Amino acid sequence: MDIFSKYLLEPVQYEFIQRALIASITIGISCGLIGTYIMLRRMSLIGDALAHAVLPGVVVSFMVAGKSEIALFIGAVVSGIVTVLLIGFVNRNSKIKEDTSIGIIFTGAFALGILLVSQLKQVHIDLSSYLFGDVLGVSTGDITLSLIIMVVIILCILLFYKQLLLTSFDPTMALTIGISTTIVHYMLMTLLSMSIVAGLQSVGVILIIAMLITPPATAYLLSNNLKKILFLSPMFGTISAVAGLYLSYHFNFASGASIVLVAVALFLLAFLFSPKEGVVTRLFRRRAATKLVLIEDVIKLSFRFAEETDKTGLTDRIANELGISNSRVESAIRILISKGLMQKTNGSYQLTEDGRKYATRLIRTHRLWETYITREKVTDMEHVHPEAEKVEHVLTEDMVNELDEELGFPEKDPHGSEIPRK
Repeated sequence: MDIFSKYLLEPVQYEFIQRALIASITIGISCGLIGTYIMLRRMSLIGDALAHAVLPGVVVSFMVAGKSEIALFIGAVVSGIVTVLLIGFVNRNSKIKEDTSIGIIFTGAFALGILLVSQLKQVHIDLSSYLFGDVLGVSTGDITLSLIIMVVIILCILLFYKQLLLTSFDPTMALTIGISTTIVHYMLMTLLSMSIVAGLQSVGVILIIAMLITPPATAYLLSNNLKKILFLSPMFGTISAVAGLYLSYHFNFASGASIVLVAVALFLLAFLFSPKEGVVTRLFRRRAATKLVLIEDVIKLSFRFAEETDKTGLTDRIANELGISNSRVESAIRILISKGLMQKTNGSYQLTEDGRKYATRLIRTHRLWETYITREKVTDMEHVHPEAEKVEHVLTEDMVNELDEELGFPEKDPHGSEIPRK
């Protein structure tokens, strides 16, 4: 309980931590939702461009209206929209590709912002705070603005879910049914600018792009369903923001960097261990598949050798046939015995009744597939057997039955061997 109080409850007794937590959660939700569509539309570079290009808008607003939250917000959003328009204009009216025009426009806008900052002789603007964020220094006005932006983003996604879905995945269909892809695009860019503004104080302009892309990318590794991604992405963004804030408090880390590094750590976990896409998961699946292929080869060869007069040296014969070591064959046999597919009788290995059924199914699949690819002239006779060797391990029982029916229930394969019946 003492550890719980020290590490979880102690920080929230301070008002600045409470404000930082609220701001972090709103940023995690806002960036997670908008970032999902930015990632799906492959517009990450535009997100990076807008994150830098809002600087001149912020500075001009500061020159005109001082530290007014509303003025700074309007200036940043207008600067973002102008940047998008300029990128589109350059792209449409020259042979310059979009990525090149993005690089030119956003670096130019960012440089303009720095130039304007350098001209503010009487007022000091902490550019490092703007670049790298300071979530522990957020004001009540920052929180209010972030909450408003979060609510606007949520409402827009709920109200225009269908439009955003179609324009993200099938723009042609969207145009066919009367949805303006241009209007939806600029609405999304406006929301993106707003989310960037909301995250400036927390993680800064340099790191905001990580919050826009990393949580959605993490969610995408875990699901292909848009609704699930829209749920998981802000969840990961919120976890990253809160966990990063606690790390910043307890270890005196930079708050923005801590938040982003937690987000990256979550991405790496998903990258390695995602049930479908994880690198480690796929490695284990490949190893399991390789082991299954070996086991099935041992079953099939055991069945074939059992029909021959030579009953000795089964392990050596299988190892020689497959070109592998005896130890690997013995390991496969142990697994077959444990599964009740093989038994040892009078010092020799024999398939059980279930093992013989398993082997018969493999042989039936192999010979039916040889018959199919020969009839369809998929490959020449020289390669028929190797192709069937690959496929016999992956076809399901239902697929084999359908294949048998399509072929007209043949009795023999192209080599004249009898095809076992079901």
